[in-house]
Amino acid sequence: MNQYIAIRVSTLRGDLKIPFNAYVQVAGKFILFCREGDSFEGDRLERLKSKKLKKMYIPEEQIEVYKSYIHQNVENAYAKSKEKSVEVRAQVIHGALQATAEDLIDDPESFAHYTVALEAAKKFKAFLQVEPEALKPIVELTNPDFNISHHGVTVAALALAIACEMNLNESRPMELEAMALGCMIHDIENSYNNINLSVPPEKLTKAEKIIYEKHTFAAHERLKKSDFYDPVILDVVAKHDEKLDGSGPRKLKERDLDQISMIVATANAFDKLIMYEKLPVKEALKKLLIDKMGLLNLNCMKALQSALKKCGTI
Repeated sequence: MNQYIAIRVSTLRGDLKIPFNAYVQVAGKFILFCREGDSFEGDRLERLKSKKLKKMYIPEEQIEVYKSYIHQNVENAYAKSKEKSVEVRAQVIHGALQATAEDLIDDPESFAHYTVALEAAKKFKAFLQVEPEALKPIVELTNPDFNISHHGVTVAALALAIACEMNLNESRPMELEAMALGCMIHDIENSYNNINLSVPPEKLTKAEKIIYEKHTFAAHERLKKSDFYDPVILDVVAKHDEKLDGSGPRKLKERDLDQISMIVATANAFDKLIMYEKLPVKEALKKLLIDKMGLLNLNCMKALQSALKKCGTI
Protein backbone atom coordinates (compact mmCIF):
# COMPACT_ATOMS: atom_id res chain seq x y z
CA MET A 1 0.00 0.00 0.00
CA ASN A 2 2.88 2.37 0.71
CA GLN A 3 3.81 2.32 -2.98
CA TYR A 4 0.37 3.40 -4.19
CA ILE A 5 -1.98 6.33 -3.60
CA ALA A 6 -5.76 6.19 -3.97
CA ILE A 7 -7.41 8.50 -6.52
CA ARG A 8 -11.11 9.06 -7.19
CA VAL A 9 -12.48 7.34 -10.30
CA SER A 10 -14.80 10.26 -11.06
CA THR A 11 -11.76 12.46 -11.84
CA LEU A 12 -10.76 10.22 -14.75
CA ARG A 13 -13.61 11.05 -17.14
CA GLY A 14 -12.96 12.48 -20.56
CA ASP A 15 -10.77 11.85 -23.56
CA LEU A 16 -7.53 13.37 -22.24
CA LYS A 17 -4.77 10.74 -22.29
CA ILE A 18 -3.48 9.93 -18.82
CA PRO A 19 0.24 10.51 -18.10
CA PHE A 20 0.33 7.79 -15.39
CA ASN A 21 -0.52 4.13 -14.83
CA ALA A 22 -3.83 3.46 -13.05
CA TYR A 23 -4.39 0.31 -11.02
CA VAL A 24 -7.29 -1.52 -9.38
CA GLN A 25 -6.86 -3.48 -6.17
CA VAL A 26 -7.91 -7.13 -6.32
CA ALA A 27 -7.38 -9.49 -3.37
CA GLY A 28 -4.71 -7.21 -1.95
CA LYS A 29 -2.81 -6.99 -5.24
CA PHE A 30 -2.59 -3.99 -7.58
CA ILE A 31 -3.55 -4.84 -11.14
CA LEU A 32 -2.81 -2.44 -14.02
CA PHE A 33 -6.12 -1.28 -15.49
CA CYS A 34 -5.20 1.70 -17.67
CA ARG A 35 -1.74 2.28 -19.05
CA GLU A 36 0.00 5.64 -19.41
CA GLY A 37 -1.03 7.15 -22.76
CA ASP A 38 -4.56 5.69 -22.71
CA SER A 39 -7.74 7.57 -21.80
CA PHE A 40 -10.83 6.82 -19.74
CA GLU A 41 -13.65 6.77 -22.23
CA GLY A 42 -15.89 4.29 -24.01
CA ASP A 43 -15.75 0.64 -22.94
CA ARG A 44 -13.06 1.22 -20.31
CA LEU A 45 -15.18 3.77 -18.45
CA GLU A 46 -18.28 1.59 -18.74
CA ARG A 47 -16.37 -1.37 -17.21
CA LEU A 48 -15.33 0.83 -14.31
CA LYS A 49 -18.94 1.92 -13.75
CA SER A 50 -20.15 -1.67 -13.81
CA LYS A 51 -17.63 -2.59 -11.10
CA LYS A 52 -18.90 0.35 -8.99
CA LEU A 53 -15.35 1.35 -8.11
CA LYS A 54 -14.95 4.69 -6.38
CA LYS A 55 -11.17 4.60 -6.14
CA MET A 56 -8.21 3.49 -8.20
CA TYR A 57 -4.52 3.68 -7.42
CA ILE A 58 -1.44 5.24 -8.92
CA PRO A 59 2.25 4.82 -8.04
CA GLU A 60 3.18 7.22 -5.26
CA GLU A 61 5.86 8.88 -7.38
CA GLN A 62 3.25 9.89 -9.99
CA ILE A 63 1.05 11.99 -7.70
CA GLU A 64 2.25 15.34 -9.10
CA VAL A 65 1.68 14.10 -12.65
CA TYR A 66 -1.87 13.09 -11.62
CA LYS A 67 -2.55 16.52 -10.10
CA SER A 68 -1.35 18.20 -13.29
CA TYR A 69 -3.61 15.91 -15.35
CA ILE A 70 -6.66 16.80 -13.23
CA HIS A 71 -5.97 20.51 -13.52
CA GLN A 72 -5.51 20.35 -17.29
CA ASN A 73 -8.56 18.11 -17.78
CA VAL A 74 -10.85 20.44 -15.83
CA GLU A 75 -9.47 23.62 -17.40
CA ASN A 76 -9.93 22.13 -20.87
CA ALA A 77 -13.51 21.23 -19.98
CA TYR A 78 -14.39 24.75 -18.83
CA ALA A 79 -12.77 26.34 -21.90
CA LYS A 80 -15.23 26.40 -24.79
CA SER A 81 -13.69 24.54 -27.72
CA LYS A 82 -14.80 23.15 -31.07
CA GLU A 83 -12.49 20.19 -30.48
CA LYS A 84 -14.39 18.90 -27.46
CA SER A 85 -18.13 18.26 -27.39
CA VAL A 86 -20.23 19.78 -24.64
CA GLU A 87 -21.10 16.21 -23.63
CA VAL A 88 -17.48 15.27 -22.91
CA ARG A 89 -16.80 18.59 -21.19
CA ALA A 90 -19.90 18.32 -19.00
CA GLN A 91 -18.97 14.79 -17.95
CA VAL A 92 -15.44 15.86 -16.98
CA ILE A 93 -16.78 18.79 -14.95
CA HIS A 94 -19.39 16.58 -13.28
CA GLY A 95 -16.68 14.08 -12.33
CA ALA A 96 -14.38 16.75 -10.92
CA LEU A 97 -17.24 18.25 -8.89
CA GLN A 98 -18.16 14.81 -7.63
CA ALA A 99 -14.60 14.28 -6.34
CA THR A 100 -14.63 17.75 -4.76
CA ALA A 101 -17.92 16.97 -3.02
CA GLU A 102 -16.55 13.64 -1.78
CA ASP A 103 -13.53 15.37 -0.26
CA LEU A 104 -15.82 17.67 1.73
CA ILE A 105 -18.22 14.87 2.66
CA ASP A 106 -15.30 12.80 3.96
CA ASP A 107 -13.91 15.73 5.95
CA PRO A 108 -16.66 18.34 6.52
CA GLU A 109 -14.60 20.16 9.15
CA SER A 110 -11.90 21.05 6.60
CA PHE A 111 -12.05 24.75 5.72
CA ALA A 112 -9.61 24.06 2.87
CA HIS A 113 -11.97 21.52 1.30
CA TYR A 114 -14.87 23.94 1.84
CA THR A 115 -13.19 26.85 0.05
CA VAL A 116 -12.18 24.62 -2.87
CA ALA A 117 -15.74 23.29 -3.14
CA LEU A 118 -17.31 26.75 -2.98
CA GLU A 119 -15.02 28.02 -5.74
CA ALA A 120 -15.88 24.94 -7.82
CA ALA A 121 -19.60 25.61 -7.31
CA LYS A 122 -19.06 29.20 -8.46
CA LYS A 123 -17.37 28.04 -11.69
CA PHE A 124 -20.09 25.44 -12.25
CA LYS A 125 -22.81 28.09 -11.96
CA ALA A 126 -21.02 30.30 -14.49
CA PHE A 127 -20.53 27.35 -16.86
CA LEU A 128 -24.21 26.38 -16.88
CA GLN A 129 -25.25 30.00 -17.26
CA VAL A 130 -23.17 30.36 -20.43
CA GLU A 131 -23.81 26.83 -21.74
CA PRO A 132 -27.25 25.69 -20.54
CA GLU A 133 -27.20 22.84 -23.09
CA ALA A 134 -24.68 21.10 -20.78
CA LEU A 135 -27.61 20.18 -18.55
CA LYS A 136 -28.62 17.41 -20.98
CA PRO A 137 -25.49 15.22 -20.69
CA ILE A 138 -25.35 15.87 -16.93
CA VAL A 139 -28.91 14.69 -16.34
CA GLU A 140 -28.39 11.71 -18.63
CA LEU A 141 -25.16 10.62 -16.88
CA THR A 142 -26.17 7.39 -15.11
CA ASN A 143 -25.57 6.75 -11.42
CA PRO A 144 -25.62 2.93 -11.17
CA ASP A 145 -24.11 2.73 -7.69
CA PHE A 146 -26.45 5.37 -6.19
CA ASN A 147 -23.46 7.54 -5.31
CA ILE A 148 -24.56 10.46 -3.12
CA SER A 149 -21.98 12.89 -4.52
CA HIS A 150 -22.96 12.02 -8.10
CA HIS A 151 -26.60 12.62 -7.11
CA GLY A 152 -25.58 15.84 -5.36
CA VAL A 153 -23.82 17.31 -8.40
CA THR A 154 -26.75 16.44 -10.67
CA VAL A 155 -29.18 18.05 -8.22
CA ALA A 156 -26.93 21.13 -8.18
CA ALA A 157 -27.12 21.36 -11.99
CA LEU A 158 -30.89 20.97 -11.98
CA ALA A 159 -31.35 23.52 -9.19
CA LEU A 160 -29.15 26.05 -11.00
CA ALA A 161 -31.13 25.49 -14.22
CA ILE A 162 -34.42 26.05 -12.36
CA ALA A 163 -33.04 29.21 -10.75
CA CYS A 164 -31.92 30.50 -14.14
CA GLU A 165 -35.40 29.96 -15.59
CA MET A 166 -36.79 31.90 -12.62
CA ASN A 167 -34.39 34.80 -13.41
CA LEU A 168 -32.44 34.54 -10.16
CA ASN A 169 -28.93 34.45 -11.68
CA GLU A 170 -28.40 38.19 -11.63
CA SER A 171 -30.31 39.11 -8.48
CA ARG A 172 -28.97 36.37 -6.17
CA PRO A 173 -25.64 35.12 -7.60
CA MET A 174 -23.83 34.42 -4.31
CA GLU A 175 -26.85 32.66 -2.84
CA LEU A 176 -27.03 30.42 -5.91
CA GLU A 177 -23.34 29.51 -5.59
CA ALA A 178 -23.95 28.49 -1.98
CA MET A 179 -27.11 26.66 -3.08
CA ALA A 180 -25.07 24.67 -5.61
CA LEU A 181 -22.56 23.61 -2.96
CA GLY A 182 -25.39 22.74 -0.58
CA CYS A 183 -26.86 20.51 -3.27
CA MET A 184 -23.51 18.83 -3.87
CA ILE A 185 -23.34 17.66 -0.23
CA HIS A 186 -27.03 17.65 0.74
CA ASP A 187 -27.08 13.92 1.48
CA ILE A 188 -23.82 13.97 3.45
CA GLU A 189 -25.31 12.15 6.43
CA ASN A 190 -26.14 9.12 4.31
CA SER A 191 -22.41 8.44 4.04
CA TYR A 192 -22.27 8.07 7.83
CA ASN A 193 -25.54 6.36 8.81
CA ASN A 194 -25.04 3.05 6.93
CA ILE A 195 -28.36 3.33 5.07
CA ASN A 196 -28.71 1.11 2.01
CA LEU A 197 -28.57 3.78 -0.69
CA SER A 198 -29.68 1.41 -3.45
CA VAL A 199 -33.18 1.21 -1.94
CA PRO A 200 -35.70 4.07 -2.40
CA PRO A 201 -36.56 5.73 0.95
CA GLU A 202 -40.14 4.47 0.83
CA LYS A 203 -38.93 0.84 0.57
CA LEU A 204 -36.56 0.92 3.55
CA THR A 205 -37.31 -1.18 6.60
CA LYS A 206 -39.09 0.50 9.51
CA ALA A 207 -35.83 0.81 11.45
CA GLU A 208 -34.02 2.20 8.39
CA LYS A 209 -36.79 4.72 7.74
CA ILE A 210 -36.37 6.14 11.24
CA ILE A 211 -32.66 6.65 10.59
CA TYR A 212 -33.25 8.05 7.11
CA GLU A 213 -35.89 10.52 8.28
CA LYS A 214 -33.32 11.98 10.68
CA HIS A 215 -30.60 12.46 8.06
CA THR A 216 -31.44 16.11 7.34
CA PHE A 217 -31.38 16.94 11.06
CA ALA A 218 -28.13 15.04 11.67
CA ALA A 219 -26.44 16.60 8.63
CA HIS A 220 -27.44 20.09 9.70
CA GLU A 221 -25.99 19.47 13.17
CA ARG A 222 -22.80 18.00 11.69
CA LEU A 223 -22.12 21.03 9.49
CA LYS A 224 -23.23 23.57 12.08
CA LYS A 225 -20.28 22.54 14.25
CA SER A 226 -18.03 24.40 11.80
CA ASP A 227 -18.59 28.14 11.73
CA PHE A 228 -17.68 28.67 8.07
CA TYR A 229 -20.70 27.11 6.31
CA ASP A 230 -22.89 29.64 4.53
CA PRO A 231 -26.45 29.75 5.98
CA VAL A 232 -27.83 28.94 2.52
CA ILE A 233 -25.85 25.68 2.52
CA LEU A 234 -27.17 24.77 5.97
CA ASP A 235 -30.72 25.48 4.78
CA VAL A 236 -30.32 23.30 1.69
CA VAL A 237 -29.00 20.41 3.78
CA ALA A 238 -31.78 20.86 6.33
CA LYS A 239 -34.78 21.36 4.01
CA HIS A 240 -34.18 19.45 0.75
CA ASP A 241 -36.81 16.82 1.61
CA GLU A 242 -39.56 19.21 2.75
CA LYS A 243 -43.02 19.16 1.14
CA LEU A 244 -45.48 22.04 0.76
CA ASP A 245 -48.18 20.19 2.73
CA GLY A 246 -45.99 19.74 5.80
CA SER A 247 -45.33 16.02 5.26
CA GLY A 248 -41.54 16.43 5.12
CA PRO A 249 -39.12 15.63 7.97
CA ARG A 250 -39.44 19.07 9.59
CA LYS A 251 -43.21 19.35 8.91
CA LEU A 252 -42.63 22.74 7.25
CA LYS A 253 -45.36 24.04 4.97
CA GLU A 254 -45.12 26.31 1.92
CA ARG A 255 -45.37 29.47 4.03
CA ASP A 256 -42.31 28.31 6.02
CA LEU A 257 -40.10 27.58 3.00
CA ASP A 258 -37.93 30.04 1.08
CA GLN A 259 -37.59 29.99 -2.70
CA ILE A 260 -34.19 28.28 -2.74
CA SER A 261 -35.42 25.44 -0.51
CA MET A 262 -38.33 24.83 -2.88
CA ILE A 263 -36.03 24.88 -5.91
CA VAL A 264 -33.70 22.31 -4.34
CA ALA A 265 -36.60 20.10 -3.22
CA THR A 266 -37.85 20.01 -6.83
CA ALA A 267 -34.43 19.18 -8.28
CA ASN A 268 -33.84 16.52 -5.63
CA ALA A 269 -37.20 14.81 -6.16
CA PHE A 270 -36.71 14.78 -9.94
CA ASP A 271 -33.24 13.20 -9.86
CA LYS A 272 -34.47 10.57 -7.38
CA LEU A 273 -37.08 9.47 -9.93
CA ILE A 274 -34.36 9.01 -12.53
CA MET A 275 -31.92 7.36 -10.12
CA TYR A 276 -34.29 4.93 -8.40
CA GLU A 277 -36.95 4.24 -10.99
CA LYS A 278 -34.59 4.37 -14.00
CA LEU A 279 -37.10 6.52 -15.87
CA PRO A 280 -36.19 8.40 -19.04
CA VAL A 281 -36.07 12.14 -18.40
CA LYS A 282 -39.38 12.80 -20.15
CA GLU A 283 -41.17 10.10 -18.15
CA ALA A 284 -39.57 11.27 -14.90
CA LEU A 285 -40.81 14.81 -15.51
CA LYS A 286 -44.33 13.57 -16.30
CA LYS A 287 -44.39 11.52 -13.11
CA LEU A 288 -43.05 14.46 -11.10
CA LEU A 289 -45.73 16.81 -12.43
CA ILE A 290 -48.50 14.32 -11.59
CA ASP A 291 -47.33 12.72 -8.34
CA LYS A 292 -45.80 15.81 -6.72
CA MET A 293 -48.58 18.26 -7.51
CA GLY A 294 -49.35 20.05 -4.26
CA LEU A 295 -46.15 18.72 -2.68
CA LEU A 296 -43.62 20.73 -4.71
CA ASN A 297 -43.80 24.32 -5.87
CA LEU A 298 -45.58 24.54 -9.23
CA ASN A 299 -43.44 27.43 -10.50
CA CYS A 300 -40.30 25.41 -9.76
CA MET A 301 -41.66 22.39 -11.64
CA LYS A 302 -42.59 24.57 -14.61
CA ALA A 303 -39.12 26.13 -14.57
CA LEU A 304 -37.58 22.65 -14.56
CA GLN A 305 -39.73 21.66 -17.53
CA SER A 306 -38.64 24.79 -19.40
CA ALA A 307 -34.94 24.17 -18.68
CA LEU A 308 -35.16 20.56 -19.86
CA LYS A 309 -36.85 21.67 -23.09
CA LYS A 310 -34.21 24.32 -23.77
CA CYS A 311 -31.31 21.90 -23.36
CA GLY A 312 -32.97 19.35 -25.64
CA THR A 313 -33.57 16.64 -23.04
CA ILE A 314 -37.33 16.53 -23.63
